[in-house]
Amino acid sequence: FVTSVPIGSVLLRRTMDELERRLDPRRFLRVHRSAIVRRDHVRALGHDGRGGWSAELKCGAVVRIGRSYLPAAKAMAGHRPGA
Repeated sequence: FVTSVPIGSVLLRRTMDELERRLDPRRFLRVHRSAIVRRDHVRALGHDGRGGWSAELKCGAVVRIGRSYLPAAKAMAGHRPGA
């Protein structure tokens, strides 16, 4: 997969599951089957009004949040259950 870093993109030859296991869960959060974000880079969570959620990063990028990852993303952002 390809990851974005401040100086460009880097190609890593690892599965997302393997990368997720290697990263510190206090600093990183899996938000989609194809996306892991650094917790302190998430500016806000947004809802599209049709059931879809996304994370807006401080750099301006928007990353879609998968349904199975939504509870953890909401907990990280301090959302109340059911909100």
